[in-house]
Amino acid sequence: MNAFETIAAVKTPHAEYGHMALLEVGKGCGRGCRFCLEGQVYRPVRHRSVEALRETVARMAASGERRVGLVGACVSDYPWLGELLKVIEENGLELSISSLRADSLTEDLVAALARGGHRTLTMAPEAGTERLRWAVRKPISDAQLMTACDLVRSHGIPNLKTYFMIGQPTETSEDIEAIVDLAGRMLERLRVPDATGRPFGRLTLSISSFVPKPWTPFQWAPFDGAESLQAKLEIIKRGVRRFSNVRVLHENPREAALQALLARGDRRVADFLELAASYGGDWRRALREWPGDAEFYTTRDRPIGERLPWDHFDVGVKKAGLLREWERAQTESTVAVGAR
Repeated sequence: MNAFETIAAVKTPHAEYGHMALLEVGKGCGRGCRFCLEGQVYRPVRHRSVEALRETVARMAASGERRVGLVGACVSDYPWLGELLKVIEENGLELSISSLRADSLTEDLVAALARGGHRTLTMAPEAGTERLRWAVRKPISDAQLMTACDLVRSHGIPNLKTYFMIGQPTETSEDIEAIVDLAGRMLERLRVPDATGRPFGRLTLSISSFVPKPWTPFQWAPFDGAESLQAKLEIIKRGVRRFSNVRVLHENPREAALQALLARGDRRVADFLELAASYGGDWRRALREWPGDAEFYTTRDRPIGERLPWDHFDVGVKKAGLLREWERAQTESTVAVGAR
């Protein structure tokens, strides 16, 4: 990991992050969220040393960069993050981090983000209830989320963005309604003036749709379906209308359905891709005219014994381990959080 610099090879002001220099601190993630492909195929977790990063940060500062963005599957799990933050500050650079885990937030980290001009802190609860978070193996408690809200306000960061995922395995209507309830409870903690008397800005709920991925414990789970996902989005949007400073962002569930088809399809889906290409990328028209059955690949339950289209690829992930985690998810979804 230390043999070469892990920085953006191409930098342009027209890119999404063109206003900052990107620096990768490590590869892989040891958390093992059951919906996540990166946590499976990029093992083992590898971190660049602080000394190697110190040299890179110094060169960035010398070249005139003003802001550095840390990149990684789970940046807040970087073992020497506190030391790295000091290195960045010593070189006079502002700091940016994409998304942080609520259970990894510290006073020092949030304070460094605030000093670096961070106006929005982002974290990913993924689900509205602790039960569902445990089922997908993202065991973040409501109490940790509330503590994160307190840290945001105590250090004067005006906005909070949260990522949620709907359509996950074992999800119930109570889990969807709980997203609205959680947003309200978070707002109660956020709607306090910061140390300088400035009010809270906005809470953003960014809602994505669960798409089962190959080589993950949830590869056997069905995609929820565009209509079902749209109905769940409407429940969330209606529920938060009573909050003046909550914004809901979401993708089109029909586009998520396309992702599910591409993620779970076999070689016969190549005909659909060829058809879409012939229509200049108009995949909606291609779906209407394609003779295949999209739901066969997307919303159908996959039996454990079924040979999956990607089974013949070796990516270093053992199917037996994935199956064990899939079965654990079914069990843990029925166990009360307090009993764990």
